[in-house]
Amino acid sequence: MDTLIQLFGRFHPLILHLPIGILVLAFLMEWMGNKANYQTLKSATGFALQIGMWSAIFAALSGYALSLDGGYEETLLNQHQWLGIATALLSVVLLLLHRRKSKIFMPAFTVLMIVLGITGHLGGSLTHGSDFLMAPLQEEAAPPPPMDNLDEAVVFAQFVQPILKDKCVSCHNPSKVKGELLMSTLEGLQKGGKSGALFVAGDARASLMMQRAHLPLEDKKHMPPKGKRQLSESEISLLEWWINGGGDFEKQVAAMEQPEDIKTILARYTQVDNSVWGLEVEEASANKVNALQQMGIKVEKLAAERPFLAVSLSGRQDLNASLLKKLEGIDEQLIHLDLSNTSLDDQLLEMVNDLPHLQKLSLQKTKITSVGLRQLRNLDYLENLNLYDTAIDDEGLANLSQFKALRKLYLWRTNVSPTAIASLEEQQPRLRVNTGVDESIFGSSQLKPPLIVAEKDIFKDSLEVAFEINFKNVDIFYTLDGSAPDSTAQRYEGPFVINQTADIQVIAQKKGWGTSEPAHQLFARARYQPTKIALNKKPNDRYAGKGAKSLCDFKKGTTSFTEGNWLGFEKEHFTATLDLGEPKVVSRVILSTLEDTNSWIFQPKGMTISVSSDGRNFKEVGRHSYPMTESPKPPEVKTFSESFEEQQARFVRVAVKSNLVNPSWHPGAGQPCWVFVDEIMVE
Repeated sequence: MDTLIQLFGRFHPLILHLPIGILVLAFLMEWMGNKANYQTLKSATGFALQIGMWSAIFAALSGYALSLDGGYEETLLNQHQWLGIATALLSVVLLLLHRRKSKIFMPAFTVLMIVLGITGHLGGSLTHGSDFLMAPLQEEAAPPPPMDNLDEAVVFAQFVQPILKDKCVSCHNPSKVKGELLMSTLEGLQKGGKSGALFVAGDARASLMMQRAHLPLEDKKHMPPKGKRQLSESEISLLEWWINGGGDFEKQVAAMEQPEDIKTILARYTQVDNSVWGLEVEEASANKVNALQQMGIKVEKLAAERPFLAVSLSGRQDLNASLLKKLEGIDEQLIHLDLSNTSLDDQLLEMVNDLPHLQKLSLQKTKITSVGLRQLRNLDYLENLNLYDTAIDDEGLANLSQFKALRKLYLWRTNVSPTAIASLEEQQPRLRVNTGVDESIFGSSQLKPPLIVAEKDIFKDSLEVAFEINFKNVDIFYTLDGSAPDSTAQRYEGPFVINQTADIQVIAQKKGWGTSEPAHQLFARARYQPTKIALNKKPNDRYAGKGAKSLCDFKKGTTSFTEGNWLGFEKEHFTATLDLGEPKVVSRVILSTLEDTNSWIFQPKGMTISVSSDGRNFKEVGRHSYPMTESPKPPEVKTFSESFEEQQARFVRVAVKSNLVNPSWHPGAGQPCWVFVDEIMVE
C-alpha cells in the first residue's frame, strides 16, 4: 500500500499544472465573456470549472502523498500544502456559485486566482529554493577579482564552496533538504545525508560525492541530476584535489600538494582575460538575429555557450549605410565581421567604428583608403585585420599602432612599404604581418587553385570528377593518393572516372605565375551499406540526427553543426559497430567528422578499427592517432580514410576517441569539447 501511495505522489509534478492552466483559462473566459464579441465563451465556463476542480482535487491529494517522502522544509511545506487544499475546496465552492448564478461568483473567482498564484509560488520555492521567483530581479554578484596571492587562498572558501553553491545547494538547502543532506552549511557537509558521509577525507575515489558525480548522466543517482547544470572537468578536479588533500575547511593553497593539472586550473584564478571573450555580454535577441537572416545576412553563433556572433556581408556590392545600420541590435555580440569584396568605402567604414567588440575584421578587396582607416578608433579588442588588395599606404599603417590587441595583419597587394611594416612590428612585437608571396620568386602573382567538381563525394560504384579554373593556358596536375602534386604528377586532360576511394590533390601552373596552393578533396567509395549499426553510447539529445542510421545514410553534413545530419558526443568517446549482413572483404574505413573550434567541436583524437565474423570476437586491424588543432580555425568537414590488410568480416567496429576537453589555447580551456560524426563507411 505504501508503494502505491508513493507512486501516486510521484504524479504530482505532472498533475499540478492542470488546475493552474484550466482555472486561469476559466477565469479569462468568464471575464472576457462580459464583452459583446466574446459572450459565447461564458457558456463554456462551467465545463472548464468542473475540469479545473477535479484536477485541483487530484493535485492536492497527490501533493499530500508526495510530502510523505520527506526531504522538504516543514514550514514551507505546510504553507504550500494547506493552500493547495484551500485551492481545491475553493474550486468546489466556485462551481456551486456558478451553477446558482451567485453575485459573488466573480469576486470569489478573483480570490481563487490569488490563492492559486501564492500556492504555485510556494511550490516553486519548495523545489527550487525560496528565492526562485525573485532571483532574476536580484543583482548578480560581481565576479571575484583575480587573486593577488594565490598561496594564501583558503581552498574550501575560494574554490570548493563556490562550486557547491552553484551546482549543489539548490537541491540541498534549508528549504529542500533532498536525501537529508544539507550542503549550505559546514555542519551539513560534515554530517552527510541519508546515504552516509558526503566525502572521505584523503580519498576522493571512496567519497560518495565524487562517485555520484562520475556516474553516467542517465543514472538516477548521478549528481547533479540530469537537467541540472553539470560539474565541469575543472570543477571535478578541484573537488577531488580538496578531498584528497584532507577535506580541510581552513587549509590554504600553499599547504597542499599541487599536481600539474591543478596548477593549470589555479593559474586561471590569477589571470585576467582581457580579450573580448572575457566580456560579460547578454545573448542577442533571437528575433533580431532571425530578422537579419531573413534579409539574407549571414549570422552565425561562434560558440555554443557564449553569446558572440559572426556576420558575413561578403560580396555585397549593394552595401550601404542602411544595411550596416541594421547591425545595431547585435553590436554588443558581434565580434567577427566580413565585409570583403563589397562596395565598402571610407564613408561607410566610419560606421564600423560603432561596433566596439570586433575581434576580427575582413576588409580585403574593398575601396577603403588610409583616410578611412584613420576613422577606426574604438576597436580596442581588434586582433585580426585583413587589408589585402586595398589602397592602404604607410600613413594608414601608422594609425594601426593604436590597436594594442592586434595580432594578425594581412597586407598583400597594398601600398605599404617594408620600412613601415618593420616600424609597426617593432612597436608591437606580438603582431604577425602577412604580406603574401615573394614576387621575386613567384612572379607577378599566384594562381588560384582549380575547383574540384563532382556530383557527390560519397559514391557506391564509380564517379566522374572534373577540374575547373577561370584562366587560359593553365596546366593542371593532380594525384589520387593524397600526396602533394607537382609538374611530374598526372596531367589533367579532361573529366575522368574513379571507381575506388580517392584522396585528390590538384594544382595549377602557368609560366610567369606562382603555382597555386593545392585544392584537396576526398571522394569516398562506400562499397558496402551496413544492414544495421549499433552505438555503445547515445549521442547528445540536441545533436542526435536520425540516431545510428545517420552514420550510414550516405548524406554528408555541412559546416553547420545544427543542420540535423550530425551526431554530437560531448566529453566522451564512442564506438560504432557496423553489421554488413554477411561476410565481406574489407580493407578500409572512412570517417567523416566536423571541426568547428569556435563552437568547441574538435576532430577526433584517434580511431581504432576492429573486425569480426561473429559479432563477439573482434580482432584489431588498425589504430590511428590525430594531432589536436593548435589554433582557431573556420568550420571544416574533415574525412579520415584508414586502410588495413584485407580481411573477411561481417562486423566492423570503429572506436572513436575524443579529445574530451578544449586545449589550453582555447577561450574555454579545460571545458568539455565535442566530437561530431556523420558518416562511417566501409570499403
